[in-house]
Amino acid sequence: MTQQTLRANLGGFVRGVDVGQIHDDAAVAGPVAGGYAAHTMLGFSATPGVEFLPSDDTRAWVADGLRDHAARLGSAAVEPRVITKAAIEKPHDLDDLFELMCGVQSQVGQAEVEFSLVEMDPDDPPSKHGFAPLGDPNGQLLHTFAKRDELVVVVVPALFRVPELTLASVARELGRISIHRAGGHQVEADDFEGDAELAAVALGLGVWVANGAYIYESACCGGGCGLDLSSLRAGLSMPEACFALAVDSQRKGLTRRTVAKFLESTQRAAFKRSWGYVRQQPALAAAPTVAALGS
Repeated sequence: MTQQTLRANLGGFVRGVDVGQIHDDAAVAGPVAGGYAAHTMLGFSATPGVEFLPSDDTRAWVADGLRDHAARLGSAAVEPRVITKAAIEKPHDLDDLFELMCGVQSQVGQAEVEFSLVEMDPDDPPSKHGFAPLGDPNGQLLHTFAKRDELVVVVVPALFRVPELTLASVARELGRISIHRAGGHQVEADDFEGDAELAAVALGLGVWVANGAYIYESACCGGGCGLDLSSLRAGLSMPEACFALAVDSQRKGLTRRTVAKFLESTQRAAFKRSWGYVRQQPALAAAPTVAALGS
């Protein structure tokens, strides 16, 4: 595996976190991906009685997506695994991030996959070199671009300010890479971002996706990060991510406690709600070849 780090002085771009510029000429702006993720920021911790269980249509979409990934992504999406630790849990620069991503790749069936990690330069976007985004990079601080089998992962340095967003972004991009290697998405373009996060859940990275989704959706990092989190987005809402995690965990025979202890309190409550529902609808967590959705 090789690393190419093209460092650029982004100046005020980084301080202003103009994340829209990561969406270069090759990308097409669109609505929040995942189909069901265009939610108002709910402020879960301050909202009593909020419904943590996604809608019927969303539950069906999530279960179908996970089932498809279990069938297409190979053993890495079938083996019971909960990845919660990384070689470097709080990366501070591109070298740290590269080491983190390579370490996780070795656990999710991507040990032989090479990529270049570059700092985003608004004057030299990947499209200048023939790379196209694998999805919609709008509102993201980390995104993968491809030119045939060559991959480049572009990072906005502001990503390093919030560890939960770093891990969630790494999970999403590794899910995206697995989908790319399997022949690409089998969903509508508007659903690519949610589909990439479902792939991450299937690979065992659902805890990172769920904990990151809360930060995105509440638009709060706890103070001091200096990011306008309302301008960023995830593919799945926090309830959707927790529901996906419950479906995937039960399909793989993991216990609720094994997974829940790695979730923050609000996510843990949403996961518990979804766990109880999925347990009463065993078809949701059935093997890909025999499953029929519960209502």
